[in-house]
Amino acid sequence: MNLQKVDFHSFVDVNLAEKGFTIEHITKDLMDSRVDDFMNFVNSIRTEYTSLYGWTGEKKEYFLNPLNNKWEYSFTILNSKNEICFVNFSSIYDNIIHNHCTYAGKQTRGLGFAKLHMVKLCQAGLDSGFTHQEGYWPMNNNRSIILFLNMGWQIENIRNEKDLFMKADLQKVRDKTYELVLANK
Repeated sequence: MNLQKVDFHSFVDVNLAEKGFTIEHITKDLMDSRVDDFMNFVNSIRTEYTSLYGWTGEKKEYFLNPLNNKWEYSFTILNSKNEICFVNFSSIYDNIIHNHCTYAGKQTRGLGFAKLHMVKLCQAGLDSGFTHQEGYWPMNNNRSIILFLNMGWQIENIRNEKDLFMKADLQKVRDKTYELVLANK
């Protein structure tokens, strides 16, 4: 399959639009104006998984933290009512995109948002000259780990005997994830 001519940003936008959703950068202005919405969305998911991962709620400062290039590499997916359905915060560590966290709303899980977001984030990184991405996952987050391995991420090591450290080649993951979306997997 020749992927040279694919407009990956449009591919994601069109796929989401067909389902009644949009993807947007989480800019400083968006966060400032909707910080309570982001807090409620993220903290409801953190509460849902408290017993499984030991998560607790995040304070307002967490959401307003500018991190290095956070506003360029963080995305949200919104429904037609402008409600938050998916959130990812990513920033730059040295010369790599660091995936801090990803949250999918209970009512919209299984709609392929993580894959479409990954295509968008990888392409945004490639557009800016980045080649790799990294992140940590709780070792017992099996569904997420399997999904990310299927998208082409690789396990690098284990931190503190509880978190997997994973890395990704942006182009390989973008291409593999694009093919997964096309195959409806």
